Amino acid sequence: MASKRRAPTRRQFTLSLGATLLLAACTSDDESSGETGGEGGEGGAGGAGGTTSNVEPSTPWQPSGGEDTAAFATGVQVGDATAASAIVSVHTTETVSLHVAIGKDDAWEEIATLDGLTPDNGVVQVEVTDLEPDTGYSVVFYADADRRSAVARFRSALGQDASRVIRFGASSCLGGNQPWATLSHAADERLDFFLMLGDTIYGDSPPNTYDYETKWTTALGVKGLRDLAATTSFVATWDDHEVDNNWSYDTPGIQAKVDAGLTAFRRGMPQRLGPGGTQIWRKLSWGKVVDLFVLDCRGERKDGNYISPEQLAWLKDGLSTSTAQFKLVLNSVPITDFTGTLVGDIQKEDRWQGYPTQRSEIVSHIDDESIGGVLWLAGDFHIGGAGKISPPDAPGAHAIEILCGPAGSPINPAAGLINPDERLLLVSKTWTYTLFEVDPDAASIRVVFIDDRGAILHEMTLTEL
Repeated sequence: MASKRRAPTRRQFTLSLGATLLLAACTSDDESSGETGGEGGEGGAGGAGGTTSNVEPSTPWQPSGGEDTAAFATGVQVGDATAASAIVSVHTTETVSLHVAIGKDDAWEEIATLDGLTPDNGVVQVEVTDLEPDTGYSVVFYADADRRSAVARFRSALGQDASRVIRFGASSCLGGNQPWATLSHAADERLDFFLMLGDTIYGDSPPNTYDYETKWTTALGVKGLRDLAATTSFVATWDDHEVDNNWSYDTPGIQAKVDAGLTAFRRGMPQRLGPGGTQIWRKLSWGKVVDLFVLDCRGERKDGNYISPEQLAWLKDGLSTSTAQFKLVLNSVPITDFTGTLVGDIQKEDRWQGYPTQRSEIVSHIDDESIGGVLWLAGDFHIGGAGKISPPDAPGAHAIEILCGPAGSPINPAAGLINPDERLLLVSKTWTYTLFEVDPDAASIRVVFIDDRGAILHEMTLTEL
């Protein structure tokens, strides 16, 4: 039920529930103020609307041995959970074993072990396979009988025809404000998954260092991100600071940095390989409720394109053929055209707005084919908020984008000047993470912005997407 995950050497193995060791490929699955309630966040314990899911134990798994916080300083990360598998990663210099437990009937039961996992340049990645859909799992790595990592809990995705309320979080831009308290509050919710929408690390800070591996190990060891990784799986994309500020392929010597940054990104945020290009763009499905379309809005900016024509065609086809009630599109930089707002065309060359041909192609495609349930999610702006992606009477005039985060980067100085209006429906001017509750029966998405205190700053419910 687990497999040694793709490291830079591309070696990989799989441990199934039957403890069979075999070669496998990890490709994407294209199939008001107040405290938030941790007890309400059973990450799939049901909730209003939808079908009741497998209920997890109310307390975390407590395996034997003691946590060695020196040997496993960055905890354990789980990424891209599907109904059948998930990818697990740990930074370590020791040979380790992986132990997996399933949560049912208010108890955790250890069900599989894989021994003799040797790190590749300080990282072990393992694919856990043969999972039951919509079920709670916990994983832990042991260096020996007495020393282990932190435990990481995650939930497998809903099966193909399943439906229930889905609760997930999202944030971006972790360039300061440590220990990222919003992420610790998100951990209390035991979410189904958490979206990292870019600039998780700042590989270019201090200037001209570009030690991507160290930046990732440092970030993963910060309390907020470590707390969050112990309670849910990640779905991640990248932005410029995973390599260098506003980097371009025209910069001499940039390709080596891009290669190193991409390798470190995949080791820090375990993920499946998408069908083409940078292989960051990929689709993940949660039953018939949600399809996640993870875009790479940074690594394929070539020949005057914002994303590659291949990626754009994949997105158009995926949205057209998706049978999910909601289609969530993960940008690292907004698709909103800010014409007519205070933002206007400032730095438009760094987002979809500066590439009007491709932007018009995807936005018009959604309108022309009457594709419902599309919600755009983005990071980068250092402001949280929600708004309509296009001016009135333009294609996409009724489509909505949610700006998520920042969790740590300095707040955009323009935030104090931006107030909600008919286009910018909501503006959040401090550090936040965004909580989403997708209710298939109500055909709605509740969007909540939660600050460093764990308090709700803003909330809204989206219908008629």
